Amino acid sequence: MPATPASAAEPDPTPVSHGADWLAGQLTDGLMHNDQFDFDALGLTTDTGLAMAYLDESDTAGDISDALAPRITEYYTYDVANSEGQLVGTHVSAGSLAKAAAFVDAAGDDPTDFGGHDLVAELEDRVSTEPGTEGRIGDVFFPDEPFEADFSNTLGQAFAARALHSEDSELTDSAVDFLLAQQCEEGFFRLSFAPADAAEQGCDDDAGSAPSTDVTALALLNLTALGGYSTGVEDAKAAAIDWLVAAQGADGSFGSDGEITTPNANSTGLAGWALGDAGEADDAATAAAVWLRQHQADDFGPCTTGLSGDTGAIAYDEAALSTGRSEGLDVTVQDQFRRGTAQALPALLWAPAGTYSTEPVSTDGFVRAGSTQPVYADAVAPGQTVCFALGASQTLVHADHDGNAAGTVELPGGSGTRVYDVGLTDGVLGTITFNALAAEKLGLKLKKSKVATKKKQKVVVKGLATGESVRVLYKGKVKDEGTAGGKGRFVTTFKVGKNPGKQKVKVRGEFGNRKAAEKFRVKGR
Repeated sequence: MPATPASAAEPDPTPVSHGADWLAGQLTDGLMHNDQFDFDALGLTTDTGLAMAYLDESDTAGDISDALAPRITEYYTYDVANSEGQLVGTHVSAGSLAKAAAFVDAAGDDPTDFGGHDLVAELEDRVSTEPGTEGRIGDVFFPDEPFEADFSNTLGQAFAARALHSEDSELTDSAVDFLLAQQCEEGFFRLSFAPADAAEQGCDDDAGSAPSTDVTALALLNLTALGGYSTGVEDAKAAAIDWLVAAQGADGSFGSDGEITTPNANSTGLAGWALGDAGEADDAATAAAVWLRQHQADDFGPCTTGLSGDTGAIAYDEAALSTGRSEGLDVTVQDQFRRGTAQALPALLWAPAGTYSTEPVSTDGFVRAGSTQPVYADAVAPGQTVCFALGASQTLVHADHDGNAAGTVELPGGSGTRVYDVGLTDGVLGTITFNALAAEKLGLKLKKSKVATKKKQKVVVKGLATGESVRVLYKGKVKDEGTAGGKGRFVTTFKVGKNPGKQKVKVRGEFGNRKAAEKFRVKGR
């Protein structure tokens, strides 16, 4: 069962629901098929199954389990041939075997009898009982052959501890102890083990141990799955939580490690999932969920992009999201989106909902046609995509961690009322209206072509918008100002003064590019 998210705001089920639907739709007969290279990606299938099982998407998890059962050995074994092409033996990946057993158990099936195999017994055969390496998992491999090695690491060790615990294996204690030994003093878990023949097998005995967000998160997830196993496990969890919270970016994101520092969905998803599942870092889990939602395809309503048919998919990073929106998801990027979504989707359980209080808004006064204007929506779900659309013109903005989405739109040319729909995944939330005025030569009529000194001239201005401000200038001074009436007219009179000769009347509308000028003569008496 997934943990119940706890945060200041109620959780929003929408991003998880959309993501689960998208992932399920990516399966072909229960498996993830790589369309680019034409093979069934059993590892990605297993990752997807783990996410679906955690989210209580039991039907999809069951479909995956049923599809994996007859092919399970393809996932954790492969044949090894020598340079002459002769079969040497079968490589057994202890880490893949452990993950498979953990998934089968999470899906509600029996890992001791799955596809004709006892995955737990096979995993126990891969756990060392030798002094010094007791509890350490290891591959069956052939060191004399090229490219062969023991590829087991802390990720597999974490799944092994969980899978053995789920079946009450006598090797659980040693597997858990060896996992805990891979945690460094700073709180993170390293990826690689020490050499099998090293005198010391712990992280703190290896100066080259490097921190990893992904490994620490998966170790924490699997340790949490053990329940109240021991004081040592609880202490390790607390240290891992502290390290992850300290490693989190101000925007809620995580990089993978010292070499991949760029915020990405895979690492942010695993860390957010682990922190939320542990139940002791809800603010950090919520912040991660908001960042993930900012990178989830939810281009719906009045806005359409290349991702509109992939609602729920989670992009690896900002660049992947931008490319997906402009070019869509072809087979060259499909795998990246699938992997990111499988690892990140459970973290969206901690995505807060919005209150959606935005009402239709009309801007006060007038704005220039063709100008850039601010648009906003308040109280939407943090991280949600908000669309501001006027016909084919669209602007997509992600709401911040407070649920505020602020962007800009470029108004079209020409005068007129411009009504932008404010759209969300579920439809149009409201509208924002701009009254735009374009450059224009206004109509200006003077009642008299000649006016005696100290007499009055009447001015009639036409072509204004109703309510548009207008100024009448004579000799560089404002003689009158006001607003146009319902027919776009403004009428005024002023005294021409005592100096005879040619004079000019200028009028200015709301903006300097809306104007007119006419000349007349002031004659002496």
